[in-house]
Amino acid sequence: MATTVATPTSNGTNRRKSGRVVQAPPVFSQEQHHGSIIDSAKRKRPRDVANDDDGNEVEDDDEMQSEDSGEDEGEPDEEELREKKRKQRARQAVAKPAAKRARTKTNNNTTLAIRSAARPANKTVKKASKAAKDKARSRQSQAQSSGLYADVFGKGNDAEAAATTWHSRLEGDHVAGITDMVNFVLQVVGCDARVTMDDINDVDNIPNKLSDILEQYSEQEEGDYPLSGKQKSFHGMKEVYSDFFRAIPHALHNSGLMYEEVAIYDNLHVWIATMSAASYRSFRVTATLASLAMSTGLTEIAKEIQQGVSATKQQLDAEKKKKSANKARIAKLQEEMAREEKRLEVIDTQLKDEFDIVYTHRYRDVEEKLRVECARAMGTWIQTYRHLFLESTYLRYLGWVMSDPHAATRLEVIRQLKAIYRNRSNLAQMRGFTDRFRARMVEMGTRDADLTVRVETIELLNMLRSAEMLEPDDIDTIGQLIFDDGALVRRAVAQFVVSNIQDLYNASVEDFDREEYNTILPDVDKIDDFDEPCKLWIKFKALAQILGAQAGGTVNGTKRHVHVAGVENLSSKYMVATQSIFYHMPELQEWESLTGYLLHDHSTATKDSATDLASAVQAAYKLQAGEESILLDVLFVAAKLFILQPDENKPGQKGGRLKKERDESKKRQETAAHNLSAFIPKLYNKFGSIPEAAKSILRLNQLFNPDLVDEFEDDDGEGEINTMVSNISNQFTSHQDEEVLAEAVRTLRAALTHEASREAAMRKVNDLWKEQLSFSLSPLLLDGQGRGSLDRERTRQLSDATSRLAQLASVKDCCETIEGRFPWVNRQSTRKRTDTVMDILLQLVRRGNLDDDTPPETAELEDQVCQSSIKILLFYYRWKAVAMRKAASDNDNGRLTTQTLTQLVKHKNEFTEALVPVVVARKPLDSTRLAALLSALDLYVLLATCRNLKSDKNTLNTDEGVDLQDFAREVNESLMAAIMETHEALEKRLARRTNKKNIELPLAKARKSKHQSKENPITSPGTDDPNNNDEEEAVDRPPEDSDDEDATTNNRNKSTANDSSSSDDDDDDNVDNVDTTLSQKEAKRKAILVAETSLCELTAKIVLALLARVIPNPKAIRARLQVNRTKLGKSYTQVIAYADDKKDKNRRKSKAGSATPGPKTPVRGTAAGKGRKAVPTTTGGGSSRKVGKAVPISEAMVLSDDDIEDDEEEEQRRREDDDPEVLREQGLEDDPIEQVDEEGDGQEGSNEDGNGDEDEDEIMGD
Repeated sequence: MATTVATPTSNGTNRRKSGRVVQAPPVFSQEQHHGSIIDSAKRKRPRDVANDDDGNEVEDDDEMQSEDSGEDEGEPDEEELREKKRKQRARQAVAKPAAKRARTKTNNNTTLAIRSAARPANKTVKKASKAAKDKARSRQSQAQSSGLYADVFGKGNDAEAAATTWHSRLEGDHVAGITDMVNFVLQVVGCDARVTMDDINDVDNIPNKLSDILEQYSEQEEGDYPLSGKQKSFHGMKEVYSDFFRAIPHALHNSGLMYEEVAIYDNLHVWIATMSAASYRSFRVTATLASLAMSTGLTEIAKEIQQGVSATKQQLDAEKKKKSANKARIAKLQEEMAREEKRLEVIDTQLKDEFDIVYTHRYRDVEEKLRVECARAMGTWIQTYRHLFLESTYLRYLGWVMSDPHAATRLEVIRQLKAIYRNRSNLAQMRGFTDRFRARMVEMGTRDADLTVRVETIELLNMLRSAEMLEPDDIDTIGQLIFDDGALVRRAVAQFVVSNIQDLYNASVEDFDREEYNTILPDVDKIDDFDEPCKLWIKFKALAQILGAQAGGTVNGTKRHVHVAGVENLSSKYMVATQSIFYHMPELQEWESLTGYLLHDHSTATKDSATDLASAVQAAYKLQAGEESILLDVLFVAAKLFILQPDENKPGQKGGRLKKERDESKKRQETAAHNLSAFIPKLYNKFGSIPEAAKSILRLNQLFNPDLVDEFEDDDGEGEINTMVSNISNQFTSHQDEEVLAEAVRTLRAALTHEASREAAMRKVNDLWKEQLSFSLSPLLLDGQGRGSLDRERTRQLSDATSRLAQLASVKDCCETIEGRFPWVNRQSTRKRTDTVMDILLQLVRRGNLDDDTPPETAELEDQVCQSSIKILLFYYRWKAVAMRKAASDNDNGRLTTQTLTQLVKHKNEFTEALVPVVVARKPLDSTRLAALLSALDLYVLLATCRNLKSDKNTLNTDEGVDLQDFAREVNESLMAAIMETHEALEKRLARRTNKKNIELPLAKARKSKHQSKENPITSPGTDDPNNNDEEEAVDRPPEDSDDEDATTNNRNKSTANDSSSSDDDDDDNVDNVDTTLSQKEAKRKAILVAETSLCELTAKIVLALLARVIPNPKAIRARLQVNRTKLGKSYTQVIAYADDKKDKNRRKSKAGSATPGPKTPVRGTAAGKGRKAVPTTTGGGSSRKVGKAVPISEAMVLSDDDIEDDEEEEQRRREDDDPEVLREQGLEDDPIEQVDEEGDGQEGSNEDGNGDEDEDEIMGD
């Protein structure tokens, strides 16, 4: 549309002024229309085009200038009008469906998902989002208040309305408005004191007035602190309070008082800043929250002004580029920019003052929640007002707070940093901060004591990796977390590791010509057979390299070992890692291609990779030594997750899955079973001789379901099943590794669960029993049946045979085999022998009796024979109990005859009698002794469960019922004494390794006391000889640090195994089996974990025996377990808790409910009564007072290994100086074992004799 432009006449000096210059013609796009989105966003131009600044007519000189420019001053040019009308038409077109949408309702009386672009609708939605906060404001108890407190909390006003109400008072009387605001803050604090207008006018007297207020506050009656009160009426007040102060700067900005009357904001800030340095927590928290909220409001205003200045500058630049620039308009834009920049300077000054006076002191306040608020506020300021706060001057405060001892503060900092790094426009300015605090972030991700902080930090580090801000060493360190024992940590780092794999893949193929590379290695969907090379092979190679290097490979010349808690072998580590990255790496869905990659013959690859591209590609995917085992573990997990992955829950007609989804799932499982039937025999042939690989293949075989393979239903299928079962049997007989044997047995049990393979598997298990008894045990036992009667090699063969039998005993019921005759090889020479397998196994158990003639190497193998035989017999009794339960359920009296039960009791007595010499002759922490004691307790508890066997008809004979009661006899006295002796030795070992110096050792003291009875020492668990401290010396020694100490104690304890209590510390070599390749710290941690596991395992067996009522003198044993209940970790405490009878549990609950806390030191902000004393706020700063030693905050965040080494004097010094290591009691730092609750740990330093308040200990134990 053409625009008519006024042109001057020839005598332009006397020309009448044009009305178009004074007032522009109305334009539709500039008019205000109801429902239009063009209202406030386009107001600047209509306001500028009406008149000049003074509202006068334009002078003749200006008219001549406008004549030269070819357009009027205030009138928009043709281009702008055309653009406005185009946008208006587009908005009107969008608005039409919105009006129709308002009348369109669904059955739920909700509008359809077509949103209107009109502003009124947006405002309505925004108000609805604040419903919870509005509800918090409108309460009857708060509405009865008066003044500003009622306006903010009691009338249901939003923050903007409450701020507007206060601003109207401020405009009437500035001093009165500030007085109301200060008194409002005091009322929120809970202080009864008030300020007057005279106090507001006397700015220099503010510190003195505040001192008077604090003194009055310390003397007032007890009251509640609204911002942290637990009452329902105080819920949500903190958010309302912060929103109100956030709206205050907006109200001052909109009215112009922020810039016209700067003293108003300054005076208000002085009062709030002074209260933020008070010594009472309630004052500091209330004032600091107000200051932070006001600063947040200022940053929002500054952002708005800065955006306006940027828009004005763009308009100015565009105007200057025009051929005929409008000088008046340019001058007006420049003047507007200058005005906004001055306002921005005022806001910057206020922000810097509040930061210097309030934030720099409160970000390290002793109040933890206040430090969290400061960290959150700083992150908000940086994201909102990047121009000022996105600088190292302010960013460094976030870096310093990453070393805060409070986990919530560290967590908030990491979350704020994630939000900052998420904005890619911030990355350039964040590089300096990243370089400075990168090491700390890596440390938090790898070693922080709080799991949530670690997970959030790992996600932050993943952002840094995407931005290429991490060093290679940092990437390697973080990648090792894929083997962490925390599932959340592994899940968080999975994407990080997948990115590493992708980078390694890209580096491997970056030098290849893309077209030729695509021809040599096609995509997986373009190949016909799984054994054909494809691009995934290089990706699988990269996966093996990454996992191998991070688990224990050599990187930068340093050998690393990563150990997952509860996972001892590398295979399990690789499986754990694969499980975490499976859903982040789509290539693992193609597990069949991975199988073809493993079966490929890599020996045909050309060594010279520089000849052509084909040989280079072959070298890129060629597997090195050890990588096959890694990928076999990966293959097992990938196949398992692929087969068992859950289907999407799509609702069908009856709320279940659709039939199509069920069919797809079944088809996927059938396809996997068919592929496994082809892959597994080939894998056995290629990798079956390698123990590590054999374990993975056996695990993979457990996933195979022959019932899903149609080919196995015919006659040829039976042969394939027999072949597969034979492969499992070959693995069982050809390996001596315990883990391989265990996996083979699990595979046989899995085969027994499938109908197609059940018969073949059962037949193979029976053959294995006969083979091991006839050809493995029989020839060896003919040559010698006593300990040390065989040479070392034949003893090893005997050990291997019994180990296999112990594994086979768990597959199926072996009672008939064990009760039958032993299959001697030479029947002619043994015609008169009627030994049963049970008799032979009892003889093998007796080979565990110690002697002085057996060499140490042979003795170790003999002990293994003894332990395996005990396992076999224990499985026999388990199968026997199952059979008895089934017979009682079926009312089969033929299998529960008196003769049968009597024979079983006889075998049990023979077994326990055989265990007694094995146990008594050994030291308390001997591995064979511990295994025998655990098995004995299992046996007594197992048979005790049969005492009340009844059939469905309850028709068992009376004699049989009497015989069943014989199973519930108490544990042999000799075994019970050995059990408690070993239990005390395990307690002592764990206490020594964790530096617990206040545990009690009743048995050790009893052995040293002349007045203690030697016949039954366990009946007096509380006996104490104050004059005898020999046993305490062994406990008070530092944790084991060197082999020299062990050698010394070994020499000291050569005489006897049971006389010396100190020998308990030196007989655990076979129990620990600590890997010598571990570092010293890792070895200590593993030793602590093993010691705790052994103690908890034995204690759990004792507790079960107590519940089964087979423990002699149960009251004394139960009391003995309670002696160190709260001193050896939470796990131990929870195990013992099961030993409490109902009366004890009820008594503990009643004590816990009626226990009243003792007197506490008044805390800032809490109503602790009259005479509350002020406590210093920080370790430094303007108004804080320094007490004692400065606390190095950063030490409490990271796992410390020195807590298992510190001596008693160092521990006492830490407690006196409030060292951060004491914060472990508050859950801020990991302990070598999980500590008991905070109160329990706090008693250790002051209660050396361990006899604290009984009631309190019981409560802490619960």
